[in-house]
Amino acid sequence: MVQVIAEIIQNQGRETRQTSLPALQQKTMLISTYGNREVFIIAFNPDMHRQICTDSELCMFGDYPTLSTLREGYGNNAPTMWLIPQLTNLSEYCGCKEKLQGKPLEECASIIANEFHYLKVSEVMLFFYRFKTGRYGRFYGSVDPLVITTSLREFLKERAYAYDRHEREERERQREEEMKNAVSWKEYCKMQEEALRSEGKNEEADAWKGRKNPMLSDYSSRKGKKEAKDDEKTIIKIIKSCLNNPEASEESKKAFRQSFKKKYGYTPQEYIEKNSDNGKN
Repeated sequence: MVQVIAEIIQNQGRETRQTSLPALQQKTMLISTYGNREVFIIAFNPDMHRQICTDSELCMFGDYPTLSTLREGYGNNAPTMWLIPQLTNLSEYCGCKEKLQGKPLEECASIIANEFHYLKVSEVMLFFYRFKTGRYGRFYGSVDPLVITTSLREFLKERAYAYDRHEREERERQREEEMKNAVSWKEYCKMQEEALRSEGKNEEADAWKGRKNPMLSDYSSRKGKKEAKDDEKTIIKIIKSCLNNPEASEESKKAFRQSFKKKYGYTPQEYIEKNSDNGKN
């Protein structure tokens, strides 16, 4: 393994490519956070699996660099250099007679670095940790690189599910935060009235005083889908009329969005998308 890494370092030293500005920025960021390339490889060695990988949320959503970031910051071969000890550790852990070593080891590391470059190093470590638990099967007789890359694609499915769940939870938290700052219809009408009076539009301001909410609808008391659809069309028309009114201030539009969301649990845009078939008419 040491010889393979040494060869990679030598090959990297022979390269004469010009370093781009983004690469310099990435390198500065990585060095200031983790130290140079060799320090990083030592810091994120396979022994860290037990410390990091017991928290899958931290591995997937924590602030760790991707394999691409390693390449941009430490050089083209940095991801491969980091992956070789990870793969060697997996090979030794599995106890197979024929280990993954030499050119197959380097090629497997290179393929992972290229094909899965968007993964964070913490996610790659989580994959190896899960592989050790028997989650993706096992080797028979020898360490097969194809089993590793095939298992990585199974890991990607788990990752996609985790990211989807995380995004839903983030949207829900954001929605709850927005609803804390929402205003009632009565408060919205008062804001509209005050805004219009400040502009000297007293007649229009009077129209907002005590105005009834046109979107209040008791769907439980309605019968028939046609009536419900007609109401949805009316609400959508009101939404578009309020938000597309060139004379309405941005503050009043914002207040309308907040009031609508507080009442219906959706933003006006979400409501239109939810009832898109009606909104087309």
